[in-house]
Amino acid sequence: MIHPITSRANIRIKLAMALEKPSSCRKRNRFLMEGPKFIRDHLSRHGSIDFVVLSQQASKEAAMVAEAADSSGHSVIQVPEDIFAGISNTETPQGITAICPTPEYSTDDLFTGKTVLVLDRIADPGNAGTAIRSASAFGCSGVIFLKGSVFPWSPKVTRSAAGINSAIPICEVDDLKEIQAKHSGYCFLGARSDGRPMAELFNDLAKPVCIIIGSEAHGISQTSESLISDAVSIPMVKDVESLNAGVSASILLSNLFRKNS
Repeated sequence: MIHPITSRANIRIKLAMALEKPSSCRKRNRFLMEGPKFIRDHLSRHGSIDFVVLSQQASKEAAMVAEAADSSGHSVIQVPEDIFAGISNTETPQGITAICPTPEYSTDDLFTGKTVLVLDRIADPGNAGTAIRSASAFGCSGVIFLKGSVFPWSPKVTRSAAGINSAIPICEVDDLKEIQAKHSGYCFLGARSDGRPMAELFNDLAKPVCIIIGSEAHGISQTSESLISDAVSIPMVKDVESLNAGVSASILLSNLFRKNS
């Protein structure tokens, strides 16, 4: 049964409104997932949901997803449009959002013998979300967000990742020192414009790979740089600026996947 709520003082509404800020998400171990498609996909994966918020002016598709959530035992509340506007982060919301527990993984869950992607000070949500989607598409076992990167479950990252950030293991860590020492069976590579061409380097690999992508502005951090065994580059025509982090990650992961398939 879908329950109507009209008060901003309601505890669920206050929680949903607070999740716009990463600090509140971390404090409560919760994040927002917006949009009928992403929520429907999350439900199909049997992902965890605390409750669903439906606008009184929701799209037909959103209303159908809310009904499906309700039928599968999830709590659904319906609110006036002005209250929903205080929850949604999208410019053209479709009238549905889900409050979900933040997935919890350890780095041991990521280092399973498959490729691991590391995002080093990637602050742009679009790049981070693209990298997450590519990590999932190209068989990575997980993604590590290093200190200085965007919050992996912010609404903008979730939209850019198409909700896949709730499906692929993700960890936030300060740096890679202990991880690199613990997982010596991995080859730690850094993406760098002056690195070895990816086709040449990937053909020489005998170990599973942990590949580090840095920001366009700063590259990978000095700490990460000190831990890599080699640097890898993407061949490009001359006089072209560097690719953004999301595109770089996608190209490198695609080629690694092709090499390992």
